[in-house]
Formats: sequence, C-alpha cells, structure tokens
Amino acid sequence: MKLLVGVLYTLLPELILLSGAILLMHYAVNFPYAGILATELVAFFILLASLALSMQFNRSRMFFALLTLILAYGALLLHSGQHEDLDRRILAGCVCLFLPLNLICAHGLRERGIFTRHAVWIFTLLFLEFMFTMILLATHAQRIADALNVKFMHWPVIAAINISQPGLLLLSVSILWINDRLIRQHSAEIAAFFFATLAAAVMLHARQPVTTGIFAAAAALAFGLAIVLESWSMAYLDELTGLPGRRALEENMRQLGGHYVIAMLDVDHFKSFNDTYGHDLGDQVLRLVASRLKAGSGGGKAFRYGGEEFGLLYPGKRLHEVATLLEDLRRDIESSGFNPRRGERRAAAGSPNAGEDDALRVTVSIGAAENHNSGANPWAVLKQADTALYEAKHNGRNQLCVHAL
Repeated sequence: MKLLVGVLYTLLPELILLSGAILLMHYAVNFPYAGILATELVAFFILLASLALSMQFNRSRMFFALLTLILAYGALLLHSGQHEDLDRRILAGCVCLFLPLNLICAHGLRERGIFTRHAVWIFTLLFLEFMFTMILLATHAQRIADALNVKFMHWPVIAAINISQPGLLLLSVSILWINDRLIRQHSAEIAAFFFATLAAAVMLHARQPVTTGIFAAAAALAFGLAIVLESWSMAYLDELTGLPGRRALEENMRQLGGHYVIAMLDVDHFKSFNDTYGHDLGDQVLRLVASRLKAGSGGGKAFRYGGEEFGLLYPGKRLHEVATLLEDLRRDIESSGFNPRRGERRAAAGSPNAGEDDALRVTVSIGAAENHNSGANPWAVLKQADTALYEAKHNGRNQLCVHAL
C-alpha cells in the first residue's frame, strides 16, 4: 500500500496532465480549422520551450526524448496530410517503430551532457532514422512498408489498435521497463518518461492533428516540470544524505518567529574516519547520522549544514523541551553502532576504534540555542547554537551544550 501511494504521489503531476489532455481532447472535436491550427502551433511551442529548458539545464535524456517527440509529431502531421496510401503506410510504420525505440534509448542514456562525444551515437541514430524514412518515401519501397506494418498476431483486441505490431511490441516493453524503474525509484524524470510513453501510444493510435498535438504538448509539459522539480531538488536537497541542504535551512530560518530552538550537530572525529577508513566509509557515517535525524528528531526539521555538520530547527519549541529530545538523539546515535564492509576499510593500525571486526562507535556533539526575544535575528540564534556546539566539543565531545539568547 505504501509503495502504491508513493508511485501515485510521484505521478500526481502526470495524472493532472492526463486529465487535462483528455478533457481538452473532448472539446477539441468541435474545433474549427483556426482552432486546430492554433492547437498545432501551441503544441510545437510547448515542445520547443521544453526542449530549450532541457538544453539550459543540460539534461540529455529529456532533451533527446523531447527531440524525438518533436520529430514524431512533425511526421504524424505530415502523415495526416498525405493522400498516397503507400506514403501513409511508410510514415506510420517508421513513426510507430522509431518513437518508442528512441524513448527507450533516451531513458537508458547515461547523463553526460547533450553536446558531448557520449551523445554522438543517439544524434547519429536520429539522423539515420530520418534519412531511412526519406529514402523510403522517395523510392516508394512497398516491401519495406509491408515489413514495417507486418502483423504476426491476429487477435481482435490487437487488430483494433491502430499501431503497427512491431511498434506496439516496443511500446509494451518500454512501458513495462519504465514502470519497473518507477516502482524502484520514485523520480520525477522517470514519471515523465512513463507518461511520455503512454502519450506516445495515444499519438500513434489516434494520428489526428489535434489529439497528437494535445498529448505531445502534455508529454512536453511533463518533461519541463520534471526538469524544474529535479533542479529544485538538486538546489535544496543534499544528494548524499537525502536531507534538505544549507539553502533550505536558510529559507526555513527566514520563516521563524516567536519561540524556537536551533540546534547544530557535528560528528565527532569525522576526519579520522576518513583518514583511517576512507571517504566511502565517511559517507556511510553521514548517511547513518542523517537516518537517525530523520527518525528521531522529535518533530524538528533536520538539514545538512555542510561537511559533517547538521542543523535542526524546532519552531514553537522551548529549550527545556528540546534538550530532552536532543539528548535522546545523541544517545540513539551513540548506541547505533556501525559495521563497515570489509572491502571499504583501510588498515586500521593505531586507530582509536576497536579491532577489525568490531563495530565502530559513532558519536556526535550538539549545541542548541533558544530565542527568547521574538525580534531576535535567527542567524544570531544559529551563531549562538554554533558557539554551544564548539563548547561541547571543547569539553570532551559526545555531549549536549545549550545556550539561551
């Protein structure tokens, strides 16, 4: 149940876009020619705007997916204007095959930038597909058109779908693969790819200018929204620990008022962890502390301030309430223990920690400060909490020190 809720929450923007696209498609049936033309132009504008956004943020996977959607949308518009049956079959067969194939390739691409040597192969693929289609249209290749639209299943349900069966097979594989990725990782980008694949299925089945335009634009909006959401996440969330970062802490501090407590937490002897066992183990230590902050902050908001230092905000709390919570948190981290994987450890000769197979002991020092004056600057309270943290470390570490401002 929790997994289903997580997937639905990730797909919420796409579900809204889907509802809007279906509603607009219902009214678009009665559009006059001017309305149809306006829909086509707006769809192209949205596609190009999202493509430009992906270029601005150098997101190669979404860039190539959007470029594929633009090419497919243009081909479908050309298909609707063709009078020759053979040309229509060639265009339909190529688009039904190449659109899902390119979405799969774009989704599987490693994020290494757009205009780099790592992306040359997908630019080459798109160029070859374009040239292949143009050659087929120029030579009126009947046999290849038959191969592109081959029917190897004759079930009534399959026959009713207006998508070539090779394309339908690729679409099914793409939907299943991306759905599996979405279940494993609730990502805005993966949700956008999942929605774009479903939108591609509607576009290929309908092949009508208004419907294809509406769903191409909806897919482009999903990608644009994913770029914005993931860029916000990169700016405000710490990738290593999953906690909000320093910028998010500063944003939350601007909203503080009345009574509140700010606490600063620092991992004891963190440099020795890195020097003795390596940076990989140091990262594990930070993730361990972050997980305990998420689970045991007692209603406080946890942030990674930088390095091995973390911040905690307790809006509306008094120092005597928070001190008990922070002491419980310190003891919880101390008692958690830490068993590093053998492959990630360096020689521990002379280490203050126990032997090779013993659990490492992770402790933290905490400083906290309370705002008694509602007009006090939150940054002054933060500085006081940092001073209290320094005292805790100076007095022997693995303890809590509190100040009132």
